[in-house]
Amino acid sequence: MIPIPELGSIEPFGNTATSISAIDITWMEYRSMYDLLSSIPGFFIRDLASPGQQNQIVVNGIDDKNICIMVDGIPYNDIHTGTFNLWNIPVDAIERIEVITGPQAVFYDGQSSGGAINIVTKNYYNNRAYTRLRYSQGVDGYAHTDAMFAQNIMRGLNLSFGLTYYGFGSNKESKGYIGRFSNSNNDAWTIRTKLRYNISNSVNVSFSYLYNRRWTGLNGGVDFFNTVSVFDGLLANVQNYDAYEKIFNNHSALTFAYKPGEDSSQIISFTGYYFDRLREYRDDENRSSANGILNKIDFSSVEKGIKAQYSYKTDGNHFLLFGNIKQIQLATSNDYTTFGIKDELNLFENFTFTGFSSVRQQQSNVSTSYGGDVRFRFSEALLLYVGYSQSEFTYSSPLVIYNTQQIKSSEVGARFKYGESFDGKIIVTHQIIDNAIIIDTINITNPSPSSNTTYYPIQYIFDGISVSARLMWNNIHLEGIANYLKQPSITRENIQLTLYPELTLDGSIYYRDVLFKGSLDFKVGLRGRYFSKQTGMKQYDEFGVWIPSSIVGFGPSGTMDFFAVGKIGDAYIHFVWENLTGNQYLLAPVYPMYDRNIRFGVSWEFLE
Repeated sequence: MIPIPELGSIEPFGNTATSISAIDITWMEYRSMYDLLSSIPGFFIRDLASPGQQNQIVVNGIDDKNICIMVDGIPYNDIHTGTFNLWNIPVDAIERIEVITGPQAVFYDGQSSGGAINIVTKNYYNNRAYTRLRYSQGVDGYAHTDAMFAQNIMRGLNLSFGLTYYGFGSNKESKGYIGRFSNSNNDAWTIRTKLRYNISNSVNVSFSYLYNRRWTGLNGGVDFFNTVSVFDGLLANVQNYDAYEKIFNNHSALTFAYKPGEDSSQIISFTGYYFDRLREYRDDENRSSANGILNKIDFSSVEKGIKAQYSYKTDGNHFLLFGNIKQIQLATSNDYTTFGIKDELNLFENFTFTGFSSVRQQQSNVSTSYGGDVRFRFSEALLLYVGYSQSEFTYSSPLVIYNTQQIKSSEVGARFKYGESFDGKIIVTHQIIDNAIIIDTINITNPSPSSNTTYYPIQYIFDGISVSARLMWNNIHLEGIANYLKQPSITRENIQLTLYPELTLDGSIYYRDVLFKGSLDFKVGLRGRYFSKQTGMKQYDEFGVWIPSSIVGFGPSGTMDFFAVGKIGDAYIHFVWENLTGNQYLLAPVYPMYDRNIRFGVSWEFLE
């Protein structure tokens, strides 16, 4: 029995996606999916340095309201915020991550002009029982435990089950609810299961279920104006000692896939899905410190739909077609329909043209996205490509009512490769955003009662350059990414804003070898990061969205980490010492990053 391997992919036959496999993930030092995405050119992850908190994802200047998060090809973005907290996706459940940026990203959902991120979950087909355990711990009570089991229960039928726990801080200290700072503790459980029946090599059926239950303190960051030492967790005052959120998510999906014939390059799949989500925001008065505010808001939604996908491949043609019809129940029912078509043609040797288009209907609003790109391979060592797309996206939330923005995206790039020893990319992007979706606590039409200060420009323009390279010399590996982002001029409360760092650098050097006659597969090295000056964006906890901040400018800053990963038998042991030099820096106002942090743990695989 050979299960259909492409099930759950958004690029079953293409080669345009950046892929991070489960093997790659095993050798990466991570806490959550946010750490994995930070290694992709053009990405900036605004880290809040607190497990459970939703970090911000930015791709070439476009934030995560315009980045589609998918699991096995099904969009997971929350209707209230337009985003999804990736702490809710267990990394140990991931077979691979497919990441598509640039013009082609608009094809996948109508909400993906910034990028499409698809998590393909693991599928098992094993007659012997398989178990995997992972445990990691760090300072301030950080703990991560994942346990999973998989086995065939009859011919062609496999059952897998997993349980994940994330913990941070404690509620037993005298000040109450302590993580690194007051009210930053986190307690999260995730249950996952998948039942996959490979009826034949051509017909597969699977049912998957993911449940999240999480309690996270929302302190709003350090109170910058009333704190003597921002980086001292014992002395620093926080904005809110009382607020927290509870998350209850249920995600279920039933997929039928058909691949006619063992040698066929066609795949037809249908997925019916049902999501039931509840976020409870509470600002109580009976916890550690009363702030005179009592606020209780429930954000609930029920989403159900069906997605159909057809893919076909020949030597000269890669064809992909999908349709997604769903209904989201809030106070009223909201219907959404999305269709997309993409065709990749090899017009002649080493020259490829790809055209793509998607249409999204939201109630009576219809948004159309389209574009194309061309790739020319001069040789195995050099590939050039250029692409363009134009997209529309209509967004609504408790803070934004049916705003339709337009994004024009252009990209030019080149890839250089020399055998297995060198691989490099240069990508130049140009993004024009008209009628941008704006979320803020300031009235945009009259931002300052005492002045006519210009707030947001009518048109955003982001110009970016990303350079990435990987060099291998014997057992020494060098990897690096440099991102430059030119941003529009924005003023808020008479302060010039730089929402994102203009320059970010990310690089590592490590040694990789197999030692002691094959008994130890070992990776050890250093990783450094640099971020230029910014004012940034901050979390608006009540609604779970990001807004611009004019509190403080911070940066430039840098950090260096030491890491070691080793495989001994069936066990992987990891050790990470973050910020060796003890630099004090921020990536979000005002959420101080650790001046030093140590994490270590083990992953162990068992057969029978």
